[in-house]
Amino acid sequence: MEPLQKAISLEHSELLLKIDSIRNRARLLTGLRKMLSLPPEQDISPDQWEALESQLATVSNRIRQQLRIYTDRYFSERNNLVIRQTLINRLGELEMDLASAYTFYDTFMDILTQRLSPDIGPLLKGCDAIAAHALQRGSLAEITVPPLVCCDRGFGAFTVREGVSIIRNAPNPIPFIAIPYSRISEKYNLISIFHEVGHQALTKLNMVSLWQQVFYESLKKTGATPLMRSLFANWSKELLPDFWAFCLSGMAQTSSIRDVLILPAPMMFSISTIQPHPPSYLRFLMSVEWCRQLWGKGDWDTWEAEWLDLYPLKSLDETTRQLINEARQCLPTIGRSALQTKFKKLGNKPLPSLFALSTLTPQTLKAMATVEGVQTDAFHNQPIGVQLAVFRLLREKRTIKQAVIDTLMDNWLKGLAKK
Repeated sequence: MEPLQKAISLEHSELLLKIDSIRNRARLLTGLRKMLSLPPEQDISPDQWEALESQLATVSNRIRQQLRIYTDRYFSERNNLVIRQTLINRLGELEMDLASAYTFYDTFMDILTQRLSPDIGPLLKGCDAIAAHALQRGSLAEITVPPLVCCDRGFGAFTVREGVSIIRNAPNPIPFIAIPYSRISEKYNLISIFHEVGHQALTKLNMVSLWQQVFYESLKKTGATPLMRSLFANWSKELLPDFWAFCLSGMAQTSSIRDVLILPAPMMFSISTIQPHPPSYLRFLMSVEWCRQLWGKGDWDTWEAEWLDLYPLKSLDETTRQLINEARQCLPTIGRSALQTKFKKLGNKPLPSLFALSTLTPQTLKAMATVEGVQTDAFHNQPIGVQLAVFRLLREKRTIKQAVIDTLMDNWLKGLAKK
């Protein structure tokens, strides 16, 4: 009889250990800020911490509350084998919930740990300022938590929007944007942050499906084929974030996207009826079209000619070549739609009314695009988008070494972080 009692006692002890373990680890979910102890010059904003800590506290409280319910209901009856087995199963379920919660916790731990670096931390905070600037229009900043920028492996930037579930029952509280590590040493291409913010902004404005309709109907009026209408309606999900970036940085977005999208020829013409990304070949030409419709002739004409020489269509199969040519013929219509379509929700104004396009004239940007120009008060009084555009155009001047631009932008980003 004594060995049996001892075995039961050990089982009960194991139950208490598991209950205590779940409780303690659930409580630790709320200690991320203390665990990291980010210095002020590298820390995220109070609004960002509030959103993140609130979400972690919600998950932590839910698990601990459920734990209390299970222990109150079953633990006192633990001598009953069936009830003891039920309790073990419930604790196992909480263990799985906790593992899922720590996936969320670990995601932000990984993101924020980057900011402990005295070199990268202030630069990322400067990138936060770039992202925040992209949302400061149409009252979006008042209804959106400022995006968080981090570095990640890979070729291109990507975003996880606010409200998208990272784990079950835990929507993402902070939109975050991951940029390739190389962008930290190639800062003049940080315009890609504007594109990623565009995804969040257009969703917040509830315009994603609306733009699909606009592109579809505008092409229908010009007699485009049903396939072209459907393709551009789907591609609007990426072309409009491109346009958001264009409205913030003008011809510099055209220059930057040309740089980012230089890929092997077989990858330039991929057409999918499912994927929202248009062929890279067309994305650059779309940006050229926006420049042309706004400012007529300019540097983009030379860029376009070089682009067409680099990626000749004669190498394509007949079907792909025909589709690409047909899509190119649609670009002027799509360009006008983006620039001129008016919306009731924007006060019967087009999307560019949310931006200060008058500050992005090519003459203005190119006049400041010198080493001396970016150190003047006139430059520092410009919006962040204009400043970033000037740095990008500074890179176009091959007489200026990248190391010089990097040093200038390094100081610029750290200055944005301090503000």
